[in-house]
Amino acid sequence: MELTKNVPIENRIQPTVKLMTVIETAPAPANRPASRVTAALVALVLLGGGARTASFLTDRNLWIDEAMLALNLVDRSPAQLFDKLDYNQGAPVAFLLAAKAGISAFGPSAWALRLVPFIASIVGLIAFSVVSRRLLSPGAAVFAAALFALSPHIVSYAGECKQYQSDATLAIGLFAVSLGLLEGKGGFWRWFALAVSGAAAVWCSHPSVFVLGGIGTALLVWAAIERDRARFLSASATVATWLVSFAICYVICLKQLGGNKYLTDYWAGHFMPLPPKGLGDVAWLVDHVVAFFVVPGGFGGLMVPLGGFAAVLALVGVREFARERWPLAVALVMPAVLVLFASSLHKYPIGGRLMLFMVPIGGLLVARGAWAAFDAMKDKNRFAAVALLGLLVGASAWQTWEVLQRPLRHEQLAPVLDRVRSEFQPGDRVYVYYGAGPAFTFYTRTQPFPADAVVMGEEHRDDSAGYLAEVKNLHGRVWVVFSHPHNYEETIIRTALDCRGPCEREVKKPGAGAFLYRLE
Repeated sequence: MELTKNVPIENRIQPTVKLMTVIETAPAPANRPASRVTAALVALVLLGGGARTASFLTDRNLWIDEAMLALNLVDRSPAQLFDKLDYNQGAPVAFLLAAKAGISAFGPSAWALRLVPFIASIVGLIAFSVVSRRLLSPGAAVFAAALFALSPHIVSYAGECKQYQSDATLAIGLFAVSLGLLEGKGGFWRWFALAVSGAAAVWCSHPSVFVLGGIGTALLVWAAIERDRARFLSASATVATWLVSFAICYVICLKQLGGNKYLTDYWAGHFMPLPPKGLGDVAWLVDHVVAFFVVPGGFGGLMVPLGGFAAVLALVGVREFARERWPLAVALVMPAVLVLFASSLHKYPIGGRLMLFMVPIGGLLVARGAWAAFDAMKDKNRFAAVALLGLLVGASAWQTWEVLQRPLRHEQLAPVLDRVRSEFQPGDRVYVYYGAGPAFTFYTRTQPFPADAVVMGEEHRDDSAGYLAEVKNLHGRVWVVFSHPHNYEETIIRTALDCRGPCEREVKKPGAGAFLYRLE
């Protein structure tokens, strides 16, 4: 006190006032941008959630794939879902049990059957926003969240009774759980959470094994290079837990699915030739990589096809991640490598909806690559840099809008059957084209047509004579029901019927129809 006794009071107060000013104002510049990023991410979650809700609430009937899975869910007990499924279907048993719980609680309506994928889509959207904020710069995180929120095929499958949406959610969820470890952190609870999450994931999602393979490879290689014995043992124990769980799952559920010849033949063109025997096999790989970014990646709209461009940006993203945090780059790239290897063994085809689980990973890579291009361009030509990002988001947004207006899989068979039922007369017969069979069976469970009046068609691809033989013995008033037609099969059948009698009535809805013939 003696040291300050003779100092003027204003001089004694001034340093304190300056310190208080610094304390009060210093955080503002740092917090304000962070709050804007958080607000932007929340807004994108709400926007993406709205798009997914719109997809979920559309009044769409089950299309053929959904109907085939739904019949298994409706007709079987929970225990029977562990057995080989009918209609050549395959789905993770945990997904089936969750969907079964949904229809047990709310009834076998379309929205109840689609409830689990819808909830998964919302969880995945939130998880993706969190992961992108951790892995990317603030601007790049917002850009990545915009791409994922408006990813057209992610939005589309949010409203379908199939497991592909939950595959994507589990992929990004596993990254969310493993982020601390991939950043070099440790601790028992981080390893325990990852071990348990991975062990559970293999029962919930078939392709989760590829994501876990990427994460496990990154953690093991990193620990080995650093010669960190404790970390290597922790990673080994975690991976061992996954492998034990997967082995049990394989014996109980997956073994029978792997031997399904119908599915193997159906996806025959999507198994990678290994070793490559010529330029054609190399072209196969390039074509399928670009095709992924088109469908289901979402960069392939009719107005602005950007599949190849997105693939190049993803490669740039890999390079950027490798320069910044190479273990993370390994974790992001290895799932694709493992999928290719499994494809070469004819164990997992690379095509369409089966690759939806890679969309979150692809989105992170494209976003990182696009932001690197933005950073390189913004000082020289900011308009071009902004236009690049706007093009990518705008193309996805436009395609998502089109998907919501005109769903990709739209087969409104139920109202067609209602009209046929209202005009059905004693003695009428119903011929059901095989593509309409599953949905016809599902939608006539509670109000069936007379059993002796229904003729269920069979699949005769590459053999049109088979369809002609099926309709040859039809006589009198016959309702011919179509949905999910393949190539020209509907035309072949109807042309044969037109030669035998007039078509007196047509009932048409999107993706489905019924035609009343009077056949001699």
